[in-house]
Amino acid sequence: MEPLAESQVVAGRYRLGVVVGRGGMAEVRTAEDLRLGRSVAVKLLRTELAEQDGVRERFEDEARSAAKLSHPNAVSVFDTGEHEGVPYIVMERLPGTTVADLIAGGALDVETVRRIGIEVLAALGAAHAAGLVHRDIKPANVLLTPDGTAKVADFGIAKSAEAQTHTAAGMLLGTAAYLPPERLAGHPATPESDLYSVGVLLYEAVTGRLPFHGDTPLVVASAIQRGTPRPVRELRPDLDPGLVDVIERAMLTNPYDRFRSATDMAEALGGAAERSPEADAAPTTWVDRGDLTTQRRATEVLSARPTAQASGTGASASPPRPRAALAVAALALLLVVALVVLVSGDREPSDVGAGDERPAAADERIPEPLDRALRELEEAVRP
Repeated sequence: MEPLAESQVVAGRYRLGVVVGRGGMAEVRTAEDLRLGRSVAVKLLRTELAEQDGVRERFEDEARSAAKLSHPNAVSVFDTGEHEGVPYIVMERLPGTTVADLIAGGALDVETVRRIGIEVLAALGAAHAAGLVHRDIKPANVLLTPDGTAKVADFGIAKSAEAQTHTAAGMLLGTAAYLPPERLAGHPATPESDLYSVGVLLYEAVTGRLPFHGDTPLVVASAIQRGTPRPVRELRPDLDPGLVDVIERAMLTNPYDRFRSATDMAEALGGAAERSPEADAAPTTWVDRGDLTTQRRATEVLSARPTAQASGTGASASPPRPRAALAVAALALLLVVALVVLVSGDREPSDVGAGDERPAAADERIPEPLDRALRELEEAVRP
């Protein structure tokens, strides 16, 4: 099968122009939409791959996945089809400048980094809400409009979070330097995987260098799984500590220790939301979501203890009742013991894969004995 020639009209509508990009699966060409009289970009599956059913199926999945997403910070998909046996996708055409082009000139200023990060996370938040994981976030896949707006491109290897992948067993899609440890270990892609990749993008944007280096993808992958990158503060001591914390939290090895969502990360990056000490202090070991529910409930109960009451003559506190004080001490001890038992029970952290599904919020339950103890504690501390 011969490659489609320049000036050839695809599907009687799109006149092809020059090649502006090539990837492992497809090439991207400039084109003119003859019906609407506008410039577009056409992604064409490489002709040598077009006859392979598995590859064709993945390419068609790409079109369906990308068409689901409509967001100001995502490259729009206008049309899809097949021409002379070659599947194609018609997309919004942008000038071609990417974040990778900006970083090639050195580290970026803080405000530019924040803005790009927030816009990328906005697109990912919409994608994740639609059940899509990008799986290949990197500077080259973030395009810039003439006014500087960031748009996430190439959902070409995105897939529905519920769908079965068509990738050959063991094959990892994406660029090694931006992949999180759990993906390199063979676990499925998750929204947390995308957040790690955004963290790497931001690290590179503020330092001008990748966190992990190597001559081959295998060397880079080994470095990612082996250790932590050089701290951002050592490379950019002038940076706002809050920005540094966001970047380093997004790149934590354990996906459960990262941000809960793209929206949470965007808010932290923009300083738009005041985070609690619990949210800022990411745990260093795997913690079951149910245990976090218990801890939150315990915090709510203990924070309900009587405090100084304001009055016309000033603030004063009633002396604690001896019986209540004993109950608080006894039940608080019970709570601590129960938490220790829950965390160190028969399910070891090593038994839980980083890609395991987390229980939905509606399924989080506190064990009945501990729930009963917490209710008694509420009664004991109630004024």
